[in-house]
Amino acid sequence: AEVRDRRAAVASDIPADLLALYDKLREQFGVGAAMLQGARCLGCRTSLSIAEINRIKATSHDEVVRCEECRRILVRTPESGL
Repeated sequence: AEVRDRRAAVASDIPADLLALYDKLREQFGVGAAMLQGARCLGCRTSLSIAEINRIKATSHDEVVRCEECRRILVRTPESGL
């Protein structure tokens, strides 16, 4: 119950379309979003191509990016190196 309440509080701040995408991916893969660490998606453990990394670098920080391999939402953090 505590986890559900915390999730509901966080989810209320997320746009409905992004939350729907996350929930769909979570249902398919068990995890809907994965951290981008360096050039590697930690969801599928695949190294992204240089072209894909450059494309991600060129996107706005508030734009949703997805792994080209597993299609999970990529979470960019300082560890992403972008």
